[in-house]
Amino acid sequence: MDTLPEMIEEAFKDSSDFVKQDLGRMGQEQYYAYFLRTLAASARLTYVLNRDGDRGLSAFLERYEGSTVQEADLAACEKALCEGQTVLCPAGASSGIILETSQTQQRSIQSPSTENVLHGPMYSFNENLSTNIALIRQRVHSSKLKNQTFSIGEIGRTQVSLLYVQSMAETSLIRNLQLRLNEIRIPDLEDSGQLLRLLVKDKGMQLFPRSMATERPDRAASALLKGKVVLLVDGSPFALIVPVVFTDFWHSPEDTYLSPYVAYFLTTLRFLALFINLFLPAAYVALTSVNVDVNRLEISLSASASREGVPYPVIIETVLMLLVIDFIVEAGVRLPKTIGSTVTMVGGVVLGQAVIQANIVSNLLVFIVAATAITNFIVIDYQMGLIQRMLKYIVLAGAGIAGLLGMMFCFACLVFYLSCLESFGKPYLTSLLPEKERSGP
Repeated sequence: MDTLPEMIEEAFKDSSDFVKQDLGRMGQEQYYAYFLRTLAASARLTYVLNRDGDRGLSAFLERYEGSTVQEADLAACEKALCEGQTVLCPAGASSGIILETSQTQQRSIQSPSTENVLHGPMYSFNENLSTNIALIRQRVHSSKLKNQTFSIGEIGRTQVSLLYVQSMAETSLIRNLQLRLNEIRIPDLEDSGQLLRLLVKDKGMQLFPRSMATERPDRAASALLKGKVVLLVDGSPFALIVPVVFTDFWHSPEDTYLSPYVAYFLTTLRFLALFINLFLPAAYVALTSVNVDVNRLEISLSASASREGVPYPVIIETVLMLLVIDFIVEAGVRLPKTIGSTVTMVGGVVLGQAVIQANIVSNLLVFIVAATAITNFIVIDYQMGLIQRMLKYIVLAGAGIAGLLGMMFCFACLVFYLSCLESFGKPYLTSLLPEKERSGP
């Protein structure tokens, strides 16, 4: 059977950053150190072995207590080397020692880029798993905060941490997540979003998100103290919070720092924006093309006057304008920040004025589409904002076919669908109001 050094050298023979360092002899054995110079700090290895002077290697081996590799375990050596650690072993041996010499490659802690902070801590997660766990522990000072690590991916071996507060999180939820994490069999795990798709068992139409992604440690810590579970993926700056309910996506972290009356007012405002975003374009189509007799005469005459000279049916011009707005929003998101604002201004002002003067759309529709676009930006969660942008077209189609009755049918189907959803065993429509914080008995 091949020795451990031979197996390591064969596995990494085509890697230019693989280093085999001769450490000299101790007695009758020649010792070597194996590491990847792009991940390991060679200066740390030199310090560890040379701090005892001439007896550096022998003194280190005499007092060392730590991780060892037994029975030519190549998988353990591969994992250690790819994490920046060093494998120390004598020539011709089947065992060795793993030294912690990794150097972390990460960006510094910065402000959140996808969640604006109005009131609260101004730092966010980064791509380093240990740093993200530390940020959460800095906010939850308790031994009841538990952290379990899983390795996912047969090739990538990505580290995933499952965090929960003991006695607050449901035991069945923790066991369910542990079981699902252990059952995952994929070559590599790239991001937390991919992890969520692997954890959800019902692979049908997953229209609404089953977890909440956040890059704010205060939001993750708050969720832990409410009995939820947080999943962190090494290499991803977003934490996954499970389980979630529908109302979780409409409460901002800043609501905790505000007066309850202000928080309820803002929450009501967000739900009102949701209904305006979904049903305002559809109501315009229904009341101007299908259910015209429902309007007062003055409103019908005003709507007809604004559409004078427009060559397209109401449903067509509404869909075209909504698509143009979505194009502008998507362009503003994807383009660099330096020119994204310019595109938004050109699309919103110049293009809007041009379509009115060309009699392609009516003045009233421009107002309705603008109100729809603004209400879409009030959404707290980016995933839920994307769902809103999709759903308004479905409701619009129902209004174009059956008017107000079609809108009511779409709303009933939406409520029925939400009532059938679960997020890791918790019904999606469990709570309609935020949980009240209790102080005292």
